[in-house]
Amino acid sequence: MLQYRSGLQGARNNSMVSRRDFLKLAGLGAGAMLLNRSAPQLASPPQAPRPTPAPTLTSTARKLCFVLWDHQLAQYGYRPRNLGTPVPETCPLYSGSKNPITGPWEAYWRGILHLCNPKMAEADFEYSWNSLVVSGRAFTDFSDPASGGFALHSLTCGGATHEMVTGVPEGSYMRIYTLNSRRLPPHIPPRPDDIDMTRHFFATSGSNIRLPDGSYAVYGFPQFNNCIVPLVSPSYTDMIDISRIKVVSSIQRPYNP
Repeated sequence: MLQYRSGLQGARNNSMVSRRDFLKLAGLGAGAMLLNRSAPQLASPPQAPRPTPAPTLTSTARKLCFVLWDHQLAQYGYRPRNLGTPVPETCPLYSGSKNPITGPWEAYWRGILHLCNPKMAEADFEYSWNSLVVSGRAFTDFSDPASGGFALHSLTCGGATHEMVTGVPEGSYMRIYTLNSRRLPPHIPPRPDDIDMTRHFFATSGSNIRLPDGSYAVYGFPQFNNCIVPLVSPSYTDMIDISRIKVVSSIQRPYNP
């Protein structure tokens, strides 16, 4: 089972850019989309999701989908997974691939983490990085650096916003764009708001904290204040179960509330 531990030095570093500050800075970059503070929080009473194909859009519009939080899913009874001890909001992609983390890909992942946590002390960064990728963690899951097969799994998290290829389901799946792990990673952009957040996501974890509207709080991982993860697969696209998504018109806030 995917595991998750808290209480890390990186989460205690008060000099980091806070999630709230990061969301304030985020907006629409040239040719890229990132989180916008004005995006709706999507907190709503638990109800059965009704995934639908994307509406007809102009040829230049991006067809977006939101990855539902666990408490919005019938398969979990509209509650967090493992209610007593909630777990990361991971959602596997169709390929189920383990994508080798080569030197360039490790440098890229670390680079965007640095970019999104610019004031983090180097010692805290290294401590948090090692915790994020150690054996048994959600994204490397027993393929950590010490295993000799360092790899990042093809999955995303509840709260992510991804770009659909056509917006038309392929059976019970929707095809979305990913970063191709068999190619070199993108260049690390100069600013956080230049990151294309349809090809990345923020790590989220469920909780058993019930909110007034009947939904449940969803938080970020503790290792980094802005814990960003590349969305990777062995190609430029992968698929996600259509029951796990809903169509949206803009990048959504990953946390609840």
